[in-house]
Amino acid sequence: MQSKITTRAVCLILFFYLLFVGAGSVAASVIMDKQAAPLDSGEADVADEAIAKHDPTPSVVLLERVRKNARQQAAAAAFSLGIMAIEQKDFTTAELLVQESLQLQPSNPEYLYVAASLAFNRGAFAEAEAYQLRSLELTKAELGTQDIRTASLMDDLGTIYLAQQHYDQAERTWRESLSIREQILGNTHPSIAPRLKDLAGLVMHDGRFDETEQLLKRLIHILEADTGPDRMDIATAQHILADFYVSRHRKNEADELYRRVLADWKAAPTQKRLLIAARLYELGNEYLSQLRLEEARPQFELVLGLLENDFGADHLYVRGARTALIKLKSEQEEHSGNNTVDPVGDRELHSRFSQHREVM
Repeated sequence: MQSKITTRAVCLILFFYLLFVGAGSVAASVIMDKQAAPLDSGEADVADEAIAKHDPTPSVVLLERVRKNARQQAAAAAFSLGIMAIEQKDFTTAELLVQESLQLQPSNPEYLYVAASLAFNRGAFAEAEAYQLRSLELTKAELGTQDIRTASLMDDLGTIYLAQQHYDQAERTWRESLSIREQILGNTHPSIAPRLKDLAGLVMHDGRFDETEQLLKRLIHILEADTGPDRMDIATAQHILADFYVSRHRKNEADELYRRVLADWKAAPTQKRLLIAARLYELGNEYLSQLRLEEARPQFELVLGLLENDFGADHLYVRGARTALIKLKSEQEEHSGNNTVDPVGDRELHSRFSQHREVM
């Protein structure tokens, strides 16, 4: 019995030594405040028997177990501190802590995913791609390709590709993610909607306008099937489709959608209506700066329809919208006969589909 107690004590001291010296970090010092996991009776017996027989092999195995456990706990501590730093928006500290986690456990998919997010946040898109691909590879190996968590990682990978203007890779990745969700959840599950909107932006950028329309119509159909009394998401999707119709000179179809959109948005609470009006005003000015005059007009008209009757002509957005419409008319006269539908550029791609997210 005395031998067993001595052996366990030695192992416990060794554990703390490895934890403090081996980790060599702030995270390791945090772990020292926690009680080390005790050795179970089987491990202790193996160690005692090895010492009695002067056989070092089981002790080496046990030592490796202790060392591995120390690394895992130190990595988990560093990662937890990194998440706390992210919540405090201290991204520099967060990156250092997450990198420390990865040094201790380089094949942890969760650590890699957060490292990718941090790299993306500071604009290091190639680095973010590398982390995300590794995280996706490990997740596929563990969960398989037909898993919602795999699809979610692919969603984010597509966003990283888009940021690098790798449009073909983004489309392939999002389509694969969409296929996984369809197979697991069905063709009308609401989680499919964001991917349809993202894909619509990509195919529009590529000039595939018929496909753009079909994707947007499917998006609206899914939202209508899922949404109850709150129709804000449906209205936003219809607004995107209406803007698309304007860009294709299909004014009658656009006007009908704008009418529905305005009715839904006017039913929103006051603060929501003001937020929607602010985003529409921003989007209208974006189109106006690009001389997308026909597409700018309905944004300002929607602002007036949302706010003028209830807030009056002196409201900031109402005055701004009226001023913009006067400027728009002047620009149209100056560029009369030159307002053609141009290929959709990168900047406009984001104004059409990214800015709309803020309204949803």
